[in-house]
Amino acid sequence: MKNYYKRILIMFVMVLTIMSVGIMKNGTIANAATVGEQLLQPEDGWKRYDDNDSNITYSTKLSHDSESWFNSNSVEWCYNNTITDCVYGINTENEYCEFNFYGSKLRVISPYWWSSTPSVDVYIDNKLIGNFSEKGSSDKYQVMVYEIDELNFSKHSVKIVNKDNSGAYFCIDAIDTDYNGYLVNTNEENQSISLSQSSLNLKEGISEKLTATTTPSAVDINWSSSDEAVATVDSNGNVKAIKEGQATITAKIKGTDIKSTCIVTVTKKDVPVEPEQPTNPEQEYIINTAYAKGDNTNNASGQVSIIFKGVAEAQLKVIKTADVDSVYVGDNFTYTIEITNTSDKIAKSVVIKDNAPNHIQFIPSKVITTQGKVDSSSTYKNIVVNVGDIPPSGKVIIKIPVLVVE
Repeated sequence: MKNYYKRILIMFVMVLTIMSVGIMKNGTIANAATVGEQLLQPEDGWKRYDDNDSNITYSTKLSHDSESWFNSNSVEWCYNNTITDCVYGINTENEYCEFNFYGSKLRVISPYWWSSTPSVDVYIDNKLIGNFSEKGSSDKYQVMVYEIDELNFSKHSVKIVNKDNSGAYFCIDAIDTDYNGYLVNTNEENQSISLSQSSLNLKEGISEKLTATTTPSAVDINWSSSDEAVATVDSNGNVKAIKEGQATITAKIKGTDIKSTCIVTVTKKDVPVEPEQPTNPEQEYIINTAYAKGDNTNNASGQVSIIFKGVAEAQLKVIKTADVDSVYVGDNFTYTIEITNTSDKIAKSVVIKDNAPNHIQFIPSKVITTQGKVDSSSTYKNIVVNVGDIPPSGKVIIKIPVLVVE
């Protein structure tokens, strides 16, 4: 006897375990309704559309008292107090409703009546997928009469067709789809939108306009930004860069899911570096001084001033030589000035200034330089050559013919 009760107890525990598995999932009640159950609201993961939704069309839209379809408002037992059905007693075989939706699952919500159709076909993407009945032994409203949840998450066409010819009611109360799915606007296939640019690169504080081109042309557009802290957009498509980062600007045809996007990349704005204003204007230059080699021609007054703009790291090496060791009055010879940039920085706007030693006269018209040109201010007492920029390791050679005088 004890073993008998023990077996009963074990079986009872097993039944409880199976029931728990059926209704519990991850510690919460799993809401998985079945066909024939009443669903007054869409379950988690589903979204409901009323029979009056503009994206659902019917084979006819006719009056209640004389034709096949009518729309009954303020029906308190139906979802949103509306239902679309047909007049009882009229043959409505092959009457239908149809719509397009984007998603992977679908439910049809209708009432169970004793006087409703026993046979309704469901076509999805032009293929007969299933059949359901709206006929019940007793009246029950907002019943899930059909369900399919094995579709690819994509756009699908649906046609629900009455196959009964007895004059029974054929009703549509609501349609449920994936929560992240939606009914497709019947006009969407003839609509499109594109933007003038698919990407923008803007500095902080800069604005630029995006132009949307739509088909048809006269449609309302909703503009939005994925991150208004980075970039904003107004109702005319004017994009303004706010701060460094990236945001997606979306232009969407109002009332549809037709959209076009533009990726906006915002970088920091350029901040101009104001040069320090020296108290002494000469301080904005770096001056190198070199001396010529030789005897009579290379006294202290033979120094060469090398003036260039730039950072102190840009170093110039200057060598001045003469092609003779000694000269006499009336002789001619040539000074050679060689300037080399020994750093890895560019020496900018280099100017060479050379003053003639005693008893020496320069001949400006015969000065030759490998870079730049002789300044018009040059005289027989001083030579000025505007060399320009000298790149790293760059070299410039200037030859200055002279005459020895008393």
